[in-house]
Amino acid sequence: MLRRFDKTLLVCAESCDEVEKCLTGAGCIVTIVSDGDKAVNRIRREIFDTAVLVSTGKEMDLAETVFNLRDIRSSMEIVIVAGCSDASGNVVGEIATTVPNTIMVNLHGLEVMLEAFRGARARRKIEGSSFEP
Repeated sequence: MLRRFDKTLLVCAESCDEVEKCLTGAGCIVTIVSDGDKAVNRIRREIFDTAVLVSTGKEMDLAETVFNLRDIRSSMEIVIVAGCSDASGNVVGEIATTVPNTIMVNLHGLEVMLEAFRGARARRKIEGSSFEP
């Protein structure tokens, strides 16, 4: 399934320069918030194609953030970027498999997804189609 990243909410309590660079390099319009609570408040006010979660801060853990975002926008894609050394990888994997329209990737997996997104966008532009799946 082709994921949409046109308007993306990036949630990161820590530095996420690499993820932001990947998203903007793919042509995404990125809005950054610093924690899960701010993400929930922003999703209530705006419509995003995707929420990319790197870290959610101390107020709201990853699971709570995902479930709150899903309650507000059930069809929005949620991408959890997990680091290779992430000790909570098993929990993140369980969340991703349990919650609809939610996946877990590492940075390389995100780059692959964005490359596919960029390629699909270019094909639509060449074909002159304004339809986006």
